[in-house]
Order: sequence, then structure tokens, then C-alpha cells
Amino acid sequence: MTSAHPSLNLSDELLIAKGRHRACYQHPTNAELCIKVHLNAHDDLETIREVRYFKWLHRCHEKLAGIADYCGKVSTNLGTGYVYELVKDYDGQVSKTLEHYLKNLDDTLLQAIDISSAYREFKRALQRQYISMMNLKTYNIVFRKESETKGHFYLVDNLGSANLLPLSYFFKSIASRMLRRKFLRFESLVAERYHFSLD
Repeated sequence: MTSAHPSLNLSDELLIAKGRHRACYQHPTNAELCIKVHLNAHDDLETIREVRYFKWLHRCHEKLAGIADYCGKVSTNLGTGYVYELVKDYDGQVSKTLEHYLKNLDDTLLQAIDISSAYREFKRALQRQYISMMNLKTYNIVFRKESETKGHFYLVDNLGSANLLPLSYFFKSIASRMLRRKFLRFESLVAERYHFSLD
């Protein structure tokens, strides 16, 4: 439900990241949240799919693991905003993407060692919950540092299925097969592009 409160003002100073279709801003009044808005008001199919899936997930799970949760809609100066949990490190900084760490392995060897165990935990969590997603991307997964060398991964984008009838929502066997294929494809891509074995 869209908030009845006055529109929130999203400025360039609050911008966290920008993709092809959406921009992500720090929530101006709650440091634990972020707001995603569309760059083109008519290009909202990805968000509609994702929000519908989150509503379905909320009916099935009391608490989601390994996923930045969806918290509802708000009105902003840039149009309708979609509010999500903002994944932050132990020091208060916004968590960096897996892509960042893979590109900086030489400078973050201890992080690289922890990446594999954190990834395995992340993978098990999504498989245990039978999460449906589009293709995994290194820039859609963030590593939440809980110390200088330890942390957990979170999926922050690209959830849900593009299928008109998403059978993976209702049949665990289908969801398991799809997840296995997506993780294998993702691990192969990372090994080929970054010469690093995640699992």
C-alpha cells in the first residue's frame, strides 16, 4: 500500500547505485532501508514480478534468510518508491557486491578465503527456502561484513520468475532443479571470468 505521508525527497547525495532500469537510494529518514525507483515509469515489469513474489514469500516464510527483504511502497519526488532492507556492514557502511570482492582478490585475500564458506551458506539458505530467481549476477549479491574477515551473502535483486505460470513457486522439485542449474551456471561464469572457485 502506498504511504499516505508526504513524498520523500530522493537526492543525488542519497544515490547508492543505478542500473539499466532502476536506481537505488538510501532512505532519507531510515538508515536501515533503501528505496528503488524506476528510471522509466513504464519500465516496471521487473519490480511488479519481484513484489508479487515477495508477497508470496511472506505468506510462506516467517523470516527470509540470505535475501534483502521487501518492506512496501512509498511516494517520492521521483515517483513510486519500493522499500527494501539495506544490507550494511558491521561498521555501518553499505555492503559491497560480490563483484567488488572478486575484482579485488589480490588486496582482500582474507575476504577471498571467507567468500567460499559464505557462498556455501548462502547457497544452502536459498535452496532450503526453494527461492525462485532470475539469473544470478555478481552485482546482485552483496557481502555483509560482520568483522574484518567474516560475513554473509545477501541477494538484493532479481527475485521471482518471469514465467506466466511460475511452477517453481508451488513445486519444490521444480524449484530445486532450477536452483541447481542456476547455481552451476553462476559458479562456472565466476570461475571463467574471475578464475575463482566459489564452491
